[in-house]
Amino acid sequence: MGSKGDLTLSLIGLSDLADELRSIKQRMDDTGQVDRALGHGELGSSEALDALDGFLHGWRDGRKEIDRGIDNVARMAQTVVDQLTKTDGDLAKALADHEHQRKSPAGTSR
Repeated sequence: MGSKGDLTLSLIGLSDLADELRSIKQRMDDTGQVDRALGHGELGSSEALDALDGFLHGWRDGRKEIDRGIDNVARMAQTVVDQLTKTDGDLAKALADHEHQRKSPAGTSR
């Protein structure tokens, strides 16, 4: 661990977060399948089916907003991972190039 001012971030943890968010969204998508599996007689009274239909309709409406939020956060998390990984590779290459130049005798080309 560095000094108090150092920024630390677990890229693996952030990547896992993006994967988990996508998994949650998939499981939420799967819960919407229950309305297709139920018929009128399976819940007993028609009021129960009407109540379930009302809930599922509201669920679908709210889900659009939830889905957009999950997609956006998962995409942002993955973008951070991708960009930091690229930056880390670029910095490592620049450092290696610099070290190589420092070790080369003066006046020689690469």
